Amino acid sequence: MKNTTFSIKIFFCFCVVILFSVLVPCGYFLHSIKQESIDLTCEEAFREVSFVRTYIMEEVKKGKFDERETLPETLKNFYSGEEHRVTLIDAEGTVLYDSFAKDISELENHRYHEEVAMAFADGEGSSVRYSSSLGTSFVYAARRVSIPGTSISIIRVAAPLSLVEDHASNRSRALLAGAVAALVFAIAFAAFMSMRFRRSLQLMISSVENLATPGSRSGRISLRTLPGDEFAPLASAVNSMAQRMEVQVNHILAQKAQLDAVLNSIAEGVLVVDHDGCIRSVNATLVRLFPRAAHAEGLQPVEVIPSPDLQKGIESLKHDVPEKPVQFEMDNMSGRKLQVLICPIVGESKLLMAVAVFHDITEMSVLMEMRRDFVANVSHELRTPLTAIMGYAESLKRYVSEPRALHFLEVIDRNSQYMATMVQDLLQLSSIENGAIPMDIKPMPASMAIRGGMDLCRTSAEAKKLEFCEKLDLGDFSIKADAEYLTRVIRNLLENACRYAPEGSQIVISAEPDRESGMAVFRVADSGPGIPPELRVRVFERFYRVEKHRGGQVSTGLGLAICKHIVERHGGCISIEDGPGCIVRFTVPLA
Repeated sequence: MKNTTFSIKIFFCFCVVILFSVLVPCGYFLHSIKQESIDLTCEEAFREVSFVRTYIMEEVKKGKFDERETLPETLKNFYSGEEHRVTLIDAEGTVLYDSFAKDISELENHRYHEEVAMAFADGEGSSVRYSSSLGTSFVYAARRVSIPGTSISIIRVAAPLSLVEDHASNRSRALLAGAVAALVFAIAFAAFMSMRFRRSLQLMISSVENLATPGSRSGRISLRTLPGDEFAPLASAVNSMAQRMEVQVNHILAQKAQLDAVLNSIAEGVLVVDHDGCIRSVNATLVRLFPRAAHAEGLQPVEVIPSPDLQKGIESLKHDVPEKPVQFEMDNMSGRKLQVLICPIVGESKLLMAVAVFHDITEMSVLMEMRRDFVANVSHELRTPLTAIMGYAESLKRYVSEPRALHFLEVIDRNSQYMATMVQDLLQLSSIENGAIPMDIKPMPASMAIRGGMDLCRTSAEAKKLEFCEKLDLGDFSIKADAEYLTRVIRNLLENACRYAPEGSQIVISAEPDRESGMAVFRVADSGPGIPPELRVRVFERFYRVEKHRGGQVSTGLGLAICKHIVERHGGCISIEDGPGCIVRFTVPLA
């Protein structure tokens, strides 16, 4: 009955209630009628017993009674019908006479028959049971009597159960006829009321369905058309709802028009998907980037944009909503390079929808490539003249003894050394960015990288009387890294720490595994002046220096940028943590 109308359900409910209300009393009354018929038959049988006793006593008083010779004939004169069975029983239970038996000698002793036993015990008794001698059921009524001059102790009268059933069936038929008539009338009335309710409800449904037509009054319900005043509050509520819905729909349509205008005016492509990962809307820019997105509503993103990374990123949001947007790069069919950011929209701790923004970074990528090539080429070209300057400055020191000239040569040599270091760092950074130098990432002990970096910085530490402290609280463990490049990261961080740590202080290098994330966490901590929180993100930019805040020696500003690119090539991240002094934290994968 899933698709059955409400009025039919009400009709069936009425029918069930009516049937229950009629059949249960009928069953009870039918049972009562049968029991009442049995009780009436028992009363009639006891009256017959009294008649038989009275008649026998009169015959005894006349002196004409002989229970062996005249008893059968006497009872035959008294009772000649065939409906009732009369039985006389002596004190031993022996049958003296039975109106239905041709030969009483064949009858069994009746002493322990139910009604006879009750009569011996209580004076009278009755029962309904099957007679094996006659092959039918009887209603028995027996009474204990005392008739002087006879051996009769029990007079029993039995009526066939068929008489009871006939009597009960006659009354039952009359009862059932009345019940059927009442049932038919009740069902007809229920059908009439259900149809009337259905017409009234259909009027309300039609009016509510018309609410889907904004801007018209077709959804209004006229109070004059209602079948009864009881529908007036509902009609007023529907009319009020129709008015509010019209206002809301117009407001939503205006907002949608504004949103479409904004989305179609921006230069980035926008893709909106629902919580099931199906496309809800796209803007004009995305259609220009991916023409198949013009009719993409209801489809999966991979059906419109052939990018496994996009589909994988959207699917991942269904299981775990990240704290940061999912970001990756891809190419479209025309060769444009795009940067994609997938931002989840969460409500009540579950994903409502997601917005994917496609930035066209083709020109930026070209400019970045040109910049990297320019820096690499310029750095490479500067190495030869810088080498010559340093060589000639070193040679001139041997031939010049005048103090002022020696000072100038020292300045030239120091600045040329600084420029040579910067050029070397630029070349190294360009090689890491371009991926020109492959990394040999394989399992290695974490302690190996730490000790390699400490050995390379031992001279700088001894110059300031600094002490390196290695901490592996959970013991040594394996990581996946390129030994040379990871040692270079630790060396750069230790050189920075040596540059800014107070003389005679301690520099702590620690490492611990984080099994939950599958990464190893390294920390390099010094007790220097630290880095202000607002500058902790920018220190990893190339050429950015914070010496004015830390008061230390001048550096090229490329060391942390090199560390950042090496760590990211390993799949980890690097950051500055809060704490005393400066704490640099970076991660690499566990083996």
